[in-house]
Amino acid sequence: MNRRNLSIAAIGTVAVLAAATLGVTSLSSAAETEMTVPSTAAEHTAEAAKYDQEARDLDAKAAKHTSLAGQYKTRGSGGSKQATTLASLANHCERIAKAYRRAATEAREMAKMHREMAAAG
Repeated sequence: MNRRNLSIAAIGTVAVLAAATLGVTSLSSAAETEMTVPSTAAEHTAEAAKYDQEARDLDAKAAKHTSLAGQYKTRGSGGSKQATTLASLANHCERIAKAYRRAATEAREMAKMHREMAAAG
C-alpha cells in the first residue's frame, strides 16, 4: 500500500510540473506574438525612446563592471593564488563591460534608425 501511495504521489508531481511547464511556455509564446512592427511616426519615435533607455541602462551596467574590474585589480597583487583569481575576475568584468558597451552602441544605432523612419513619415 505504501508503494502505491508513493507511485501516485510521483505521478501527481510529474503532472503538476508538466502543467507548469506548459503554462510558462504558453506565456512566453503569447508575449512573443504580441510584438508589433512600428508603422507610424509616433510608434517609431516611441521605439527610439525605448532603445535610448536601453542604451543608457547598458552603459550603466558597463560602468559598474568597469568599476568592479578596477576594484579586483587593486586587490590582487603578487603571485598568490588569490591574486590570480582576482585578476581572472577583473578580466571577466572587463569582457562583460565591453559586451555591454557594444550592446549599448547597437541600441543607439537602432534608436537612430527608428528616428529616421519617424522623420520619413
